Amino acid sequence: MSTTGTGRGGSTATEEQAEALDSGSGPRSVHRALELLTIVVETGPQPLTELARASGLPTSTTLRSLRALEHWGYVARAPDGGYVAGHRFARSRFDAEPASAEDLFERSGEVLQRLTDRTGESSYLTVRGPGRSCIYLREVQSDQPIRHVGFAGWAGRTVQMDGSAVGAVLDGETPETGFVTLGAVSAPDATVVAAPVHDNAGAIVAAISVVGPTFRMGADRVQELGALVHEAAQNLTRALRPDPSGSSAAAPGRG
Repeated sequence: MSTTGTGRGGSTATEEQAEALDSGSGPRSVHRALELLTIVVETGPQPLTELARASGLPTSTTLRSLRALEHWGYVARAPDGGYVAGHRFARSRFDAEPASAEDLFERSGEVLQRLTDRTGESSYLTVRGPGRSCIYLREVQSDQPIRHVGFAGWAGRTVQMDGSAVGAVLDGETPETGFVTLGAVSAPDATVVAAPVHDNAGAIVAAISVVGPTFRMGADRVQELGALVHEAAQNLTRALRPDPSGSSAAAPGRG
């Protein structure tokens, strides 16, 4: 005869077994994880307590599900401790050949980190999504005490292109300066500076951008940032091109 005992958090063995039962459309644990991932993607960075409240799950259950998602790269921890969409989820939404998506993602890491280091502003890699949308594939947040936190945790998010600096770049509307500067569509107190990344055939495959508070984006500062963003986009473009020797192109180093 089976017995039931009290486990962690006061739950019993029979309760834990019931939690694992198939609900008819899949294990409950899978549904919970997918619900939490959906909340993170649709609402942006969220702390554990808010995710538990929004999902209606106990905090302990929410944490277990988030740990599983984090292990597989579908969510990640933001600098403030909140949960954001992870790198694996972001790459899964890139509508391109798998090898191209992987290459673009991997080679962009050092480029974005160096851009953030040089500008002091948060940097982003964005690609075209379905229809008139774009997908934030990767980000490196600034460590400045004053930055535009409204753009933290955007990796994996899909937004509309129209009216945005990134959208103009992806549409091929970059002027001869090599970069586009516009106010952020979703935040009137932020400014975006963006430049195009090209593939070996010269087609635009992505946009690199930096975002910062408008109050420190004067004309001289924008020109400085624009030159650095344009340089970063060119560096990533070169890194994506095949090496004639047959070896992989190296990402630009620091210096």
